[in-house]
Amino acid sequence: MTVEETQQPLPSAERLEGALRSALKVGQTIPPWLRPRVSGSSSPGGLVQLPRQKPCILVPDLHARIGFVDALLRTVFPALGEPLHAALEHDRAFLVLLGDIPHGEGQEAAGRWIRVSTKIAEAHDAATVLSPEMDEEMGLSLGTLLRVIDLQCRFPNLVFCLKGNHDNMTNAADHGDFPFYKYADEGRMGALWLQLRYGHDIGRLVRRYELSLPIAAVGSNYCASHAEPAVALSRSAIIARHPEVVQALIWTANGEAEEGSVAKSMEAVFESVEVARHAVWFSGHRPVSGHFALRARGQLVQIHNPALWQIVFLDREPETAEFFTIRHDEVNPEHSASLILDPFARQK
Repeated sequence: MTVEETQQPLPSAERLEGALRSALKVGQTIPPWLRPRVSGSSSPGGLVQLPRQKPCILVPDLHARIGFVDALLRTVFPALGEPLHAALEHDRAFLVLLGDIPHGEGQEAAGRWIRVSTKIAEAHDAATVLSPEMDEEMGLSLGTLLRVIDLQCRFPNLVFCLKGNHDNMTNAADHGDFPFYKYADEGRMGALWLQLRYGHDIGRLVRRYELSLPIAAVGSNYCASHAEPAVALSRSAIIARHPEVVQALIWTANGEAEEGSVAKSMEAVFESVEVARHAVWFSGHRPVSGHFALRARGQLVQIHNPALWQIVFLDREPETAEFFTIRHDEVNPEHSASLILDPFARQK
C-alpha cells in the first residue's frame, strides 16, 4: 500500500529557476564515456552508458512521490551496507530513475485533478485552476522535481533521470512529446497552472530541462527506458534523440511495440547479438500488478507498480534483478522478489 504524500509548500520562482539553471549547467559536464555526444555537437546525447564497476538502482515512475525519494535515500541495501545517500557520496552506486517526475497517480491524485476540472467547468474560467487542489498537486510535483535536480547536481556522474511522457509540464507537442490526459486533462491544466503561477520564463526553463534528459541507459547485460521500445532502434538514433525515437521510448502501450523491437534494439545498443540474447530491457510507464511483468519473450521487464515504493537492485554484472520495497519508516527495505536476467537461464 502506498504512503500518503505530505503536502509540500510551493517553491519560490527564484529557487525553481536557480535549480533548473544549475541542472542544465551541470548536465553539460557529464563526460562522453557516460553520455556519448550527439554527432557534430558538444551536447550529451540520449544514451547513458553505465560502467560495470558499480551496482545500479532502477527506480520506476515517480509521479510526484517525494516521500518515495526521501525514503529511498535513507534506505540501507544489504549489498551497500550504508544508506543510499552515503553510497552516492562515496561513489559506490548508480541511481537511474525511469522518468515521469510530475503528476500524481492513484485515487487521491485523481480526486484532486477531477475536482479542479469540475471547478473550471462550473466557473467557465480557466484561471480557476489556481486552486488549493492544484497547489497541492503541483507542490508535490515540483518538490519531487527539486529533489531529483538536487541529486543530479550533487552526483552528476552517478544519478540519471530518463525522460518519461509526463516529463512534459508545458503540455508540448514536439520533440516526441504529446499533450496527455489521464484523469481530467492533466496536461493542459498543469501547463496553465505553471504559466499562471510562475510565468513563461520558468515554463521555458522547465522545457529545456525536460529535453536535456537522456532516454535510455545501458549496463553490462541490461538496458532501461521509460517505456518499451516501440520499434527497433539504433544506438546512434538513441544518442541523437530524434523525435520519433523519443516517442518510441516514452509512449509505448502494451501490445503496441513491433515484434522483435526489444531484441533488435538491444543488439544495436550492445553492438553484439550474443550479449543481447542473454540481456533484458527494463521499463516503467505501464502499470503492473505484483512486482514485475514480462513481455517480448521475457526480455522486457516492466517494473512500475503505482501501489508500491519499489526499486530494482542490479549488482555489478548481475545475474539476477533483486526487487526491494522501500519502507517509509524503516531504513531496511523488504526484499520482495528475484528475477533471473538471462531469459534462457530462466527456462532451465
